[in-house]
Amino acid sequence: MTGCRKDVGPAQWDIDVLGPLFTTRLTIANLIPDSLQQIGSNGAITLVYSEELFTLELDTLLSIPDTLFRYPYAFPLPPGDTFDLPAGFPVISENNLIRFNLADLQLRDLHIREGTLELHMRNKIGSRVNGSFGLPGAQFSDGSNTLVTSVDAGSPSSPSFSTLVRDLSGARFDLRGPTFSDVNTLASSVSAELDPTGSGAVVTNQDSVVIEASYRSIVPSYARGYFGNRSVESGEVRTPFSLFEDFVSGTLDLDQVQLRLHVKNGVGMDIRIRLNEFQAVNTRTGATVDLMGSIMQGPINLNRALDHGGGPTPTLYERTLDNTNSNVDAFVETLPNELLYNVDVELNPLGNISNGNDFVYYESAVSAELDLEVPLSLIATDLVLENIVKPDLPGTAEHPLLQNGTMHLFATNGFPFAANVILDIVDLDRNVLSSAPVSGGITAGVLGAGQTVTATTNSEMHVDLTEEQIDMLYGDGRFRIRVVFNTADQTEHVQLLERYAMDLQFTVGARYMVNGGE
Repeated sequence: MTGCRKDVGPAQWDIDVLGPLFTTRLTIANLIPDSLQQIGSNGAITLVYSEELFTLELDTLLSIPDTLFRYPYAFPLPPGDTFDLPAGFPVISENNLIRFNLADLQLRDLHIREGTLELHMRNKIGSRVNGSFGLPGAQFSDGSNTLVTSVDAGSPSSPSFSTLVRDLSGARFDLRGPTFSDVNTLASSVSAELDPTGSGAVVTNQDSVVIEASYRSIVPSYARGYFGNRSVESGEVRTPFSLFEDFVSGTLDLDQVQLRLHVKNGVGMDIRIRLNEFQAVNTRTGATVDLMGSIMQGPINLNRALDHGGGPTPTLYERTLDNTNSNVDAFVETLPNELLYNVDVELNPLGNISNGNDFVYYESAVSAELDLEVPLSLIATDLVLENIVKPDLPGTAEHPLLQNGTMHLFATNGFPFAANVILDIVDLDRNVLSSAPVSGGITAGVLGAGQTVTATTNSEMHVDLTEEQIDMLYGDGRFRIRVVFNTADQTEHVQLLERYAMDLQFTVGARYMVNGGE
């Protein structure tokens, strides 16, 4: 009898429901961040973008290698002979010239930002030894120029060691030597004596004292001299170019493009730059365009920076490229995500015309920067923008309430573009799981005088979603919405204005399972 039938669970039934999924608004900011927009008085948008091309800094122009100078002394006695040394006996007493191996550099003055002078002593004599290391042509930050240290008594079989480390920050070296006519040269005074308060020592030809002075990790704060006539070659360099990173594909025909190259010389040397190669690279499409213009046809000559004390006063070079004197429009229309360049920088192309008065500061650099200015008056052809959206579906992955249905897309378009929508379901890594064909398209806004939008248009599109696709969306799947733009008139440039926008509303008419999965 039916009255005695066992209950099989809560009731379930299907109903058809139309409900909103999500809304989104596309503005110029989806194309170009607000920080890169310059808005004119009429609302017209100009793209303004800056990118550093290259920089040659101090470590490229001037490098001081770690350098060690050794001062040994052994007693010239016949084997088996001994000699009594009294307390205070001077073992070493030398005045020397230290010559730094600096390749093409001929330095006269060196001020040190950071680095150390390490004084190592090794003693095989049976008496404590006091050592002194002086640099008459130097001045440490405290005004002194001498290091004093000592090492305990040792023996040939068990020598004693000591190390004294002096911070050279703020030190100044006069590298002209004692006659003030040399370069890379520093006078030194080295001495070592047996402890005057000791009892002296008996020595053989196996006894010795060694003093080592080691200059390590020297970073200049200032240097003056002649830096040689030499070239620094970059080789082929690829640098990221992020301006068009949100553009998936398509082409732009830009009405006007202006590219300014700024080169700044912050070093006290004349500079000659040759830009051997400069290429826009779109790795997504494989397209490349070599820049052609006056800056590619000859060297860029830069006068040396000025030294008024306290830091360099850079000299500047600026060159502007536009549609009339270059192919910069085609260069930018490639929508590059990389710039490839090859540059040679020649130091002192005319030789030692400063008579040894080239200079660099720690902050000195030779740098080049690109400033791009593009009024957004353009023709767009199949220009694709992309957005990833996770719809808020009723229920959960364990208890889904939607089964299948038709998604409706309502568009209010204030752009001078017609558009089509491509809808895919992707995973967390943006791999396509399924495609959902969209029927219908978005009509362009109504154009009036001056090719500006005077009224928005409304469009409706539809997408059929299967039960399998709904299941993907309940899981990790999400919508990848690609909007493909085309200007209404493919022969005339249209100006983009700040007020332009497109509003999109997604709703779904779906089969809804009441008590589904419960």
